[in-house]
Amino acid sequence: MNAAVVWFAESDDDRACARTLAIPTVETVPDTGFYLQSHDAGLTLCNADAARRDRGLRLDLCDGEVERRAAGGRRSPLARAIGLQRRPGQRVLDATCGLGRDSATLAAIGCRVSALERSPLLYALLEDARRRAAIDPPAWLAHWPTLVHADATAWLAGVDPGAFDVVYIDPMFEAPRRKARPQKALDWLHRLLGADTDAAHLLASARDMAVRRCVVKQHARAEPLAPADLSFGSKSVRYDVYLTPNRDH
Repeated sequence: MNAAVVWFAESDDDRACARTLAIPTVETVPDTGFYLQSHDAGLTLCNADAARRDRGLRLDLCDGEVERRAAGGRRSPLARAIGLQRRPGQRVLDATCGLGRDSATLAAIGCRVSALERSPLLYALLEDARRRAAIDPPAWLAHWPTLVHADATAWLAGVDPGAFDVVYIDPMFEAPRRKARPQKALDWLHRLLGADTDAAHLLASARDMAVRRCVVKQHARAEPLAPADLSFGSKSVRYDVYLTPNRDH
């Protein structure tokens, strides 16, 4: 992490989770910096230095955003990049789960999703969001049964080839220089986690394991990690597709 985060853990469950993820705990609310705290509404990433109205970030997978993203179905750029038009029900590994929106969207458009997240902070927020979603589960949650706290490159080394049709990668790059104020979630995560400098190495590992293809999500005008076989996108996002030698012709 680029900036430290601690957990203001008030319950035994919070303290146990913090120990498992190696996140330092504190006994009082910090006066400065980032910290995790459980509220009635869920686990929250707080910033003691932010304006009061901007102090909390909580992941919510049931706010309607997943359904909005999935509305395009198999015609959307994401679905076309995954290859759902030809093969519904693809087995997809989201190697960089992040905020969980893409994993949930992939599940909502019919993929069978497994997800990895190496950041202890994001993993804790994601697990809490999935727990709350399971109270009144949306239909897509059944298609995303697995979330693992692991580094994707190391984890892939122990997976049998053929376990997944598609490996999906959404690296966190350096924050773009722009006049518009970045979204709070992205701004805070860039400050806490920095950029994924090993994305090209992860792509190389994923191409050796995926049955049919790897898909890398990028800013629309970003340089590709490697020359792509196909690309699908919109004004703001591009999905670069890397076909594997095992693909069906």
